[in-house]
Amino acid sequence: MLRSNSFNPDTMPMPFGEALLLSVIGIVMVFLMLIILAVMIQLISVGIRKISKKEDKKANETKKATPKAEPVIVSTPANVAPVATPTGLTLTDIDEPTAATVMALVSHETGIPLNRLNFTSIKGIIDLDGVDEREAAVIMALTANKLGKPINKLVFKSIKKI
Repeated sequence: MLRSNSFNPDTMPMPFGEALLLSVIGIVMVFLMLIILAVMIQLISVGIRKISKKEDKKANETKKATPKAEPVIVSTPANVAPVATPTGLTLTDIDEPTAATVMALVSHETGIPLNRLNFTSIKGIIDLDGVDEREAAVIMALTANKLGKPINKLVFKSIKKI
C-alpha cells in the first residue's frame, strides 16, 4: 500500500523543542556559510588588488624604460630639402606624405600606438636596390627592434633585395 504525505497516526510527530533546535541549527549553518563566503570574497579581492598594483608598477616601469622612437631612414628623391614640421619633426630628403606613411608603418609593425611614438627626424636614403620604401621602413624598424637598439644609432646606407 502506498503511503501519502499526509499525517500518519502511527508515528509520533517531532516534539516542539526538538523542531525548534533543528531550525535554529539550520539557520546558524546558513549564516555561518554566508560569513565564510563573505570572508573569502574579501580575501580574493585583496589578492587581486595586489596583483593589479604589481602589474601597474611593471607597466609604468616598462613605459619609462621604453626608448622613444627615433629617426627612420627612407628612400626619396634627393632634391627634397629638409623641412621642420610644427611638431618638431625634421624631414630630410623626404616629403610629408611619405613620412606619415613611415610613421604609420613603424607604429603598425612595432605594435606601439602612434600617439606614444616620438619621431624627431626622418631622413631619406638614396640606395634602395629592388626594395620599395615601405619594405625598407619595415626592415629598418624590425632590425632596430631585434637588435634592441634605437634606430637613430643604426645607419642604413643601402638595402638590397637578394
